[in-house]
Amino acid sequence: MGMAEGINQQLESSAGGSQLAIPTNGGENLAFALGGLGGGNAFGAGFLAAARERNIRPAAITCTSGMIVWTAHYLAGDDLREKLREQLAEMPKAPESLPFGNQWLLAKGLPGVFRPAMQEYWERWSFMSPFSEPKDWADRLLPAQTWVPTRSTEHFEFVADTLANSDVAVMFNAFCPPSGQEVLFLNAAARDALGVRWHQQTPETIYMPITAEGVEAALHLYSYGYERSYFGMKLIDGAYHRQFILNELCDLVPARKPATIWVVRPQNSRWIGEMPDNYFEQRDMETEIGMNSSYSMQVARIELLNRLVREGRLQAPGDQTIHLEPFQFVGKRGYFDYFIESEHVFDTAYHRALDQIVARHGWQVAPALQPA
Repeated sequence: MGMAEGINQQLESSAGGSQLAIPTNGGENLAFALGGLGGGNAFGAGFLAAARERNIRPAAITCTSGMIVWTAHYLAGDDLREKLREQLAEMPKAPESLPFGNQWLLAKGLPGVFRPAMQEYWERWSFMSPFSEPKDWADRLLPAQTWVPTRSTEHFEFVADTLANSDVAVMFNAFCPPSGQEVLFLNAAARDALGVRWHQQTPETIYMPITAEGVEAALHLYSYGYERSYFGMKLIDGAYHRQFILNELCDLVPARKPATIWVVRPQNSRWIGEMPDNYFEQRDMETEIGMNSSYSMQVARIELLNRLVREGRLQAPGDQTIHLEPFQFVGKRGYFDYFIESEHVFDTAYHRALDQIVARHGWQVAPALQPA
């Protein structure tokens, strides 16, 4: 029965939702692998709202970048649609006639997320000598830091406390470029299900408990610069390294191992439209190819394991085939849309997920409020 045993199954379920519904999942363990990507996080949020309405609850969730925050809101029982609307209400509006309006918005910053690093830019010049090396001039003319994060300590603590205390196994990541190691943050349920120890290290991975500092590290964008250290390491958003955390879901103990992994992709697995003709389209394609590379390698590993199980070459307890159920954005959101949240993206995911969940599992929708 997995996670459903002994848990009150009478919690409210709705499209936005005030509480997290606890289903039976037909006795089948499920996992969600949620990929973060700026404004595409609304796509993942829409999927989570649909999963709540369909009354399903995963045994494990892996998430990266902004989906870490949405996972916390989901597990806390928050109304996801209302949370998105609150964000949209705070965003500055660009004049409709202004070219590249989304870039205008980013130049002003995203309230509650980041602001332009203008003060820091001019402060660097106060330490400049006319005899400085060319690199020093480049560091000041075109600094790595262009934005400053503005999320509050209370926000990071809310996310960390919600994820750390959940009975759902939760994992998210950050990456340390100097060491080449991924830092995988786990709550106690995930640590036990994966059979590792906190602070355990391998050449590729460091396993850490979920803390507010870890959440902050996992949301550290390239554009924030590299002056800040976390746990004595220079860490960045883990989605740059591995947008989807799939391998570990296949290594969970039998009681937690999922039969189906829903892979929620905020971008398509292929390039849609004509090949790039300009710099911005080129950067867009580079981003999509980069985000897809680690995903493809993990999928290949899972397909190999499935084949070995089917052929009877893997027969240890817990060895089973795992079905990947991709749920990906269908359409084109380009370079200027990466940080722009949209209720339309949320709605697209929400309504498609309602249908795809039933098509996959055959479960009937639980009584719920209809979306506004």
